[in-house]
Amino acid sequence: MTLSNEQYLEIAIAAAKEAGDALRARDENWQQVNANQGKDVKLEADLNAESIILKHLNKTDVQVLSEEAGWVNASSNDSAWVVDPLDGTYNYMRGFPVSCVSIAMVRGDKRIIGVIYDFNRDEMFAGIVGVGATLNGREIKVSGIAKKSDAVLMTGFPVRRDFSAEAMAEFASDLGQWKKVRMIGSAALALVYVAAGRADVYREENTMPWDVAAGCALIEAAGGSVEMSGNIKEGPVNVFASNGVVALAEGG
Repeated sequence: MTLSNEQYLEIAIAAAKEAGDALRARDENWQQVNANQGKDVKLEADLNAESIILKHLNKTDVQVLSEEAGWVNASSNDSAWVVDPLDGTYNYMRGFPVSCVSIAMVRGDKRIIGVIYDFNRDEMFAGIVGVGATLNGREIKVSGIAKKSDAVLMTGFPVRRDFSAEAMAEFASDLGQWKKVRMIGSAALALVYVAAGRADVYREENTMPWDVAAGCALIEAAGGSVEMSGNIKEGPVNVFASNGVVALAEGG
């Protein structure tokens, strides 16, 4: 049975809340390291949070793409949930309180719903593109900052990023043009801070759809703009998201 977007949103909120509450409890066995290779780490917490979320989402008629499980109930349907059960796993492992649960719904290449639960701060961001976005039930909007030299850039180094000297030099050459640059170790939270007007621009290369789908939906729901290239269903993707007004030209 097909539900309304509002009904799907409520299901995603319930899933994020239950998983986030369990993550915040930090049960000892959830800290078990299942994989630690290169710049990536996986915990038992990732799997346990995913199991909670799938319990909710599998009650719907929509297939799921989740970071740990891959495709669940895969079908030819154009709609899909896109889930990161624990974005910021390394932060979570080290006790750095910047991590969250991220759930999106997409239809084709269009983002429809975004839910991000910052369980450390009990902040529930939720929205429907074309309808609006909220933080704990209160409306949020992107900022109105227009000058790059006044803007806050959110970015990061995903595990698949090009770390060559040439790529890093190009990356560094741009940083001085922004008022401030922030890297917090959670793409989902970085994006939703743009949606909430706490920052102005998010840019990242070679990241994965589950890292960014919900945050991009929330930026669009809050009045911002998103450009995404790459394999939207499988990844990796390049993302540029902003309040929609910040100037991008050098010196802007």
